[in-house]
Amino acid sequence: MLRPMVATTAVTAALILLAGCGGDDKKSDAGSENSGGTTSSPTPSAPAAPTFDPPKAFTAAAAYPVPDYDGRGMYDEPKRGMVGQVALVVNYRGITGRDVVDPSKAWEIKSAAAETTKVSDASDPMVAKVDGKDVAVVAYAESDKGNGTQKPSGLVVVHWIDVTTGQKIAEVSAKVSTLQGTGDLASGTPSLTTAAVDPETGQVAVGVVTAGNAGSDQTVFADPATQKSTVVPGLSPAAVHAGVFAGTPSKSSEKGDGSVSLVDGASGKVTKQVPLKQAYLEPLAGGSKHAYFYGHKEASYSGGTQGEAFFVIDLATGAVAQTVAAAPSDFDVKVACLPDQATAVVCSSTTQQGHPLELLGFDDSTGKKTWGFTDKSEGRVVPRVTAAFHGVVYAQTEAQPVLLDAKTGLDLPSAGSSESPSAGETPSAGETPSDSTSPTAADTPSDSQSAGGSDMSLYNGKPESPDAVSPFGGIYGQLPQGNSVGSTDLQSVTIYLKPTA
Repeated sequence: MLRPMVATTAVTAALILLAGCGGDDKKSDAGSENSGGTTSSPTPSAPAAPTFDPPKAFTAAAAYPVPDYDGRGMYDEPKRGMVGQVALVVNYRGITGRDVVDPSKAWEIKSAAAETTKVSDASDPMVAKVDGKDVAVVAYAESDKGNGTQKPSGLVVVHWIDVTTGQKIAEVSAKVSTLQGTGDLASGTPSLTTAAVDPETGQVAVGVVTAGNAGSDQTVFADPATQKSTVVPGLSPAAVHAGVFAGTPSKSSEKGDGSVSLVDGASGKVTKQVPLKQAYLEPLAGGSKHAYFYGHKEASYSGGTQGEAFFVIDLATGAVAQTVAAAPSDFDVKVACLPDQATAVVCSSTTQQGHPLELLGFDDSTGKKTWGFTDKSEGRVVPRVTAAFHGVVYAQTEAQPVLLDAKTGLDLPSAGSSESPSAGETPSAGETPSDSTSPTAADTPSDSQSAGGSDMSLYNGKPESPDAVSPFGGIYGQLPQGNSVGSTDLQSVTIYLKPTA
């Protein structure tokens, strides 16, 4: 039986404020515009927030609206991440950051500055350390309609942003195609397939495919230190580490000779090929030591998926660390892997309709499978994995959010109470701000509105498993709802989960 994750609704001003008022007069470093980014006016800093590494219980503490915008495409859905105490939201418009300790500190960096450029895709925000700074990395697929005598072209543009200041520290642009025409579906319009980051260097490998007959899958390798890129044709990447990425050919092979290639990112040179005797392989998000792939033995098939397996490849040597047979299914499946930013990687498979089939855990230091179960396992329900962080897997069942141990797959016990306080209840003493941090009368929010842009009337009261986690808590997305004025003009709502244990 999976144990529920605590998620209680905070309805009092003390919890909504997140200690966002009062404090010293230190100014934010992000109080100016830089490299396409704009920030809010500097405000006094807030007291330190509680942290847990990893957090195992939460309370819903803030609801931040994500405004809609003119010209948004139908596939432009917000993607969320968390770096330290900064919550991130990415869409085609750009990336925004909000300090969850002091929500008045917010910034935004646009995806493209030129009016002739249109964004056609965006990656999830990725986490890295660059020169000791906490950095968010995001990649965009863009179409440059051309200027003067220049032909239209397809681009992959990567931004590295210091989340503390909201300033861009590096940007790399790589040309991946020349567009034939300028419409949204013009031949050569790029879109992203996979994206991987080396958390120690910030180097990225981004998979891109272009529409029509303008080109096949490619990998863009980009380095923030040199601010240079390399385009490697014919490969889709799974993982990158120490300047080397692991990728696989994008086309199926009737001969069953599908393989994995190790590539030196700076030069684009293939240093090793690893034959796996598969018709084709799907690249999955890797850890810092290994790359993970999902193999298919047949190039085309009907009536379900058969003979698939997980392959784990050592990024340093190219050795096959593990081959794990996948659970059989009568349906086509979707497979994904998530690293926990420590030593574990969790992989899951679901049907195309979203029914969870299998959950596997790997020790990324060795590449070996450590645990796993399927929807056929007695006494276990396969949850939908939403995040992994420092030894904990965060997941959602039909009934509630749950926690699993990333090293063993066992349920983690809940901490605290799962009951939500009623409107008349008072938070415990530990949740009440001290006199020195209590807001003044002028700062006190209304029943639903709080300082820093949170509007708890947007929260639907149904806690969900977080999409991204740090020691400062977690966040997830929710569809707009409620009676808040202008809620119909929102693309989504970001729910911040304050850690309590």
